[in-house]
Amino acid sequence: MDAERGSVAPRDIDTLKKEVQLRVNPLVLKFQDAVSGKVYRLPLTVHNLGRWNQKIRFQEPSKPQFKLLLTSLDKELASGLQMTAMVEYHPNKNEDMSDHIFISVGNKVLDIPLFGLIPVCQLEIVPVVDFGTLVANSKVHCKEITIINRGKAPGKFKAEYQGQLPIVISPSSGIVKAKTSMVIKVDFCADQAQIVNEMARVSLQGCPETFLNIKVRVVEQIIELFHMNSERKLECIRFGSVFFGTSKLEHALLYNNSPESINWVAIMQDDCVGEELGTNIHQRTDIAINNISYLNKIKKIDMTDFMSCVPNEGTLLPYQKIVITFCFSPKLVVDTKKDVGPSHRQDYALFVRFDSVGSKDGFLRDDNSNTMKSNRLQKVELALTGSGLPVILQFDPGKSLTFAPCHMGEHSDILCIVKNQSISLPVMYHFKKTAHFKMDPERGKIDEGCIQNVICSFVPHQIGVFKVKQVIEIIGPVADDNLRSLSMKPFLYIHLNFSSTCKAFTRKVGVKINPGISPLISNPTRHFVAKDSEKKDDLPPVAAMLQSTATKLHDHCLKDESTKNALIAFPNDRATSIRSGDHHEHFRTIFTKIPRYDYTDPDYEYTDLEKLERKAHRDYYTNYINNLRTIRLRKEAQRERKFPVNEVDIGMLPLSGLKSPPLSQSEIEEEIPPSLKASSLKANRLLSTKKIASRESECLQRKITRGLKSKPTTHQEKQECSKVLTPKQIHQVIVGPSVLNFGNICVKSTNTHLLHIVNMLPMYILIQLDVDFEELQKTKQFSYVIPPTSSTYISMVFESSTSGKFWKSFTFKINNIPGGHILVMAAILPVKLELSSNEIVLRPQSFLLKTCFRGTVRLYNHLNCPAQFGWKPVTTLRGIAFTICPAQGTVDPYCSLECEVTWQPGFSSPDKGEFLLQVSGGNTLTLKCIAHVIISLQCDFHL
Repeated sequence: MDAERGSVAPRDIDTLKKEVQLRVNPLVLKFQDAVSGKVYRLPLTVHNLGRWNQKIRFQEPSKPQFKLLLTSLDKELASGLQMTAMVEYHPNKNEDMSDHIFISVGNKVLDIPLFGLIPVCQLEIVPVVDFGTLVANSKVHCKEITIINRGKAPGKFKAEYQGQLPIVISPSSGIVKAKTSMVIKVDFCADQAQIVNEMARVSLQGCPETFLNIKVRVVEQIIELFHMNSERKLECIRFGSVFFGTSKLEHALLYNNSPESINWVAIMQDDCVGEELGTNIHQRTDIAINNISYLNKIKKIDMTDFMSCVPNEGTLLPYQKIVITFCFSPKLVVDTKKDVGPSHRQDYALFVRFDSVGSKDGFLRDDNSNTMKSNRLQKVELALTGSGLPVILQFDPGKSLTFAPCHMGEHSDILCIVKNQSISLPVMYHFKKTAHFKMDPERGKIDEGCIQNVICSFVPHQIGVFKVKQVIEIIGPVADDNLRSLSMKPFLYIHLNFSSTCKAFTRKVGVKINPGISPLISNPTRHFVAKDSEKKDDLPPVAAMLQSTATKLHDHCLKDESTKNALIAFPNDRATSIRSGDHHEHFRTIFTKIPRYDYTDPDYEYTDLEKLERKAHRDYYTNYINNLRTIRLRKEAQRERKFPVNEVDIGMLPLSGLKSPPLSQSEIEEEIPPSLKASSLKANRLLSTKKIASRESECLQRKITRGLKSKPTTHQEKQECSKVLTPKQIHQVIVGPSVLNFGNICVKSTNTHLLHIVNMLPMYILIQLDVDFEELQKTKQFSYVIPPTSSTYISMVFESSTSGKFWKSFTFKINNIPGGHILVMAAILPVKLELSSNEIVLRPQSFLLKTCFRGTVRLYNHLNCPAQFGWKPVTTLRGIAFTICPAQGTVDPYCSLECEVTWQPGFSSPDKGEFLLQVSGGNTLTLKCIAHVIISLQCDFHL
């Protein structure tokens, strides 16, 4: 301790002499980590703080292990000076020792404790383990903490959690070496939403008992649907009334309300209660039930044909929202018993489920199995309602119109009244252009229940009898190929039959021939030429123009071959034209056959480049037409070789009305191969529970129990196993059950649980199990190539060498893409036997004097490992008169064994005794035995 310092103010001299102003450092000497056989030294400093000299006397320690190294125990220390003494410690054994050094100053004595401490551990641990925010998806999360030993001796620790939550600490006990650390794993299974604030008891050697605080915030991974313009949750979308063939779009927001990404897929629930599929809800029930053929036809409808969702698969990031587009496109289902009238309608009530992608037990058992609450919350259901209506237009005076005959240049009209018989939706129409007929108005819109006057006109442009079909396009919103937008397109065509006649004018047209050569041509060349003029003998004089090439007059003995194809040249046929002539046409005069003068105007003449371009253009189209003809002839030749014409006459007349029989729906389904059925689930279509369940049943019938490869080897397997799968495809691969619960099992016992894999895809897939804990390492293999449309079972082998609760999960990959996780649970116990009763009362088996008292006790083994046992009697001063058989043995797993206890009566036989049941590597039980004896006056004892 530090001596009290003196005051600067003058005080009494006698008082100052009596005060001790001495400082000793340190106040306690500790020889840390002292080992037997070694010598340790520590300094001890004494400082005189007073104004006068101090006489100091040291007293050595009493124990020989401590020694004060001073030449003289009496010292005088001047004011302000200090001295240092060395204290030596040399232990002779490894144990803690203590002693004292006394320092006398005046009338006061200072006590300096001495401690010799052997090496000890110094363990430290982080007091809080915070997992943060987790998602309740039955996945085991692990946090690592470190126990640090800063001492020079190994230290023991023990951690124990006694709560009810799925928390496992491993290892729960152990030894940390000196100057090292050990990693402790804390596993937590997030099986349900909750706030966890648990305490685990931790015992560290050399430290008081402490607690490890485990904190977790578990939230549900919830998929939610919201309205586009508000934060209200969406439960139903009502499309209203839509014409057959048209589409209607609605939008919604899909929201991932969790801190973890999730793969999702939309599934059409076409086998649930409450759906309406094409029935008329306004129709009487008895009428609808009696039409069984129509109801059966409706049941075979594929709902994914007229209800779509885009996108129908994907990945949602934490707290992400995306826009989902729903498209309703109803199709008309014709009832053969009655015509489609204005009262016909098809009402639909469908349900779409947005589900997470991961491990599952299977679609056939998903709704009936006891799934965890967290799995049920990772989906959301949406109702979709809508009605399909037919387009019914009434035409007055009818669909067949006969117009009055007229001549070219004239027209005949008919007024047609078009009525929209739908009372719910308007109709937009458009009359397509048809030769010789005109509609006014050509397009328009007819409101609900209203009429439209349309004038149909026959305007002929040529002579003849006309029978045509006028096409009316009914225009409405039709979904585009991406199913995210609508376009106004024709979705229905209605035909009207038009017929009429165009009559010819009965006017006589004479031939006008120029009687001679005049300055100007009064009539075009070769126009209105008289028929059969070559055959007439009395040709008019000017008709010689037509036979100029045959005359020999004025030929001047010209024998040029070019005159054969020469054209007639009138002296003034180009008098009013400035167009240059064609160089490929040769004109000669009528009689002398002299080539006509050809004047070329350079302002209007084609250049050489333009001539080449015209020729190339003409040759291009000539070659194009020739190629088309060649291709057509080649196809006809191939068709004739493939289907040769049979010259045998079997007496069948063409177009005699013979038709092939129609196929029933069952025959069509039988002819579809399974490979085509597998490819029917297109990328832009929704998955449906009915189709998936049927495909799962088909896969379960094709079980593969042996010969599974661990990696792809063939070219097809390598190609298909390397494909990147979408969430929709991953959802069609079942890996389950999602929980492998091995139950209560023994330490170091081998246990097997089957993992079910169903591949509903029409391709090979590669399943990889990422198991990183040693309890499952005895499984045969962890990667499998699964053939298309098949199922198999994998034997998962579990063995643990430590007892306690086991909660761990491992992930699996499908074609190297994470597909989900599997939870592994087990309660690992030591070998254990149970007694049917801890106390047994023995009674005599007959009335004889020397009869034995007998009783039975049964041993139960409720675990999966055989238990070896042995009975050991507890001896007393009076001995023991009880025996048990068998004295040792083995109880098979999940079996029991009966042991018989006997007591031989005697004068000094004790009526009470005990046996110890000792299980090899397990528990120890005590069996109390009592002989039921009644003393009588007539005899020694009897029952």
